[in-house]
Amino acid sequence: MRQTYHIGFTLIELLVTITVFLLVMGAIFEISIFSQRFYTTGETQAELLQNGRVILERITREIHQTEEVVTPLPKVLDDPDNPPLAEIEFQDGHFPSPYEDLNSDYYYIRYYLSTSTNQVSRQYRVYCFDPCSTCNSYFRWNSIKIEDEQTIYSHPCNLEEKIIGEYVSGLKIWGVKLIQISLNLEDKNETFELRTKVFGRNL
Repeated sequence: MRQTYHIGFTLIELLVTITVFLLVMGAIFEISIFSQRFYTTGETQAELLQNGRVILERITREIHQTEEVVTPLPKVLDDPDNPPLAEIEFQDGHFPSPYEDLNSDYYYIRYYLSTSTNQVSRQYRVYCFDPCSTCNSYFRWNSIKIEDEQTIYSHPCNLEEKIIGEYVSGLKIWGVKLIQISLNLEDKNETFELRTKVFGRNL
């Protein structure tokens, strides 16, 4: 009688094959997840860095041209009685002003951090005694006048306001002639801190 042989895999061989296949697929999946996380992290860091550079470059360029800083900045970073500020206002040192048709001798720029939106904004403004809606005479930021024995101070009227950067979790500004700025940015658990110094050329 002729014996018949059946060619195939045993149960153990099938189990080993399936196990090896699952291990390989798991490794491929882990590599894919890691690559995706690495790409996302790099993309987030690049976006934070770009935001920080735009903010600092614009602020430092305009401070460099100013003739007067309005905001009373603390002299040092670590004075608990006079901590760094999250804003700065100064006279626009560029000429001509984009609002030169107002014929004002004084235009001012204010940068500030909104903690509710984590955005840094730029205001362009003049100072008036009259209501902003009717103001047509402009003065220095610290001008005063006396009416009916009362002292009246000039007040700011914003001509424009623009957001120049986002993802900002902290802004610190201090210094006198050498103004220092610390900027903290955060998004998707990634953080950056950037610092710069600017010397007011005309201060």
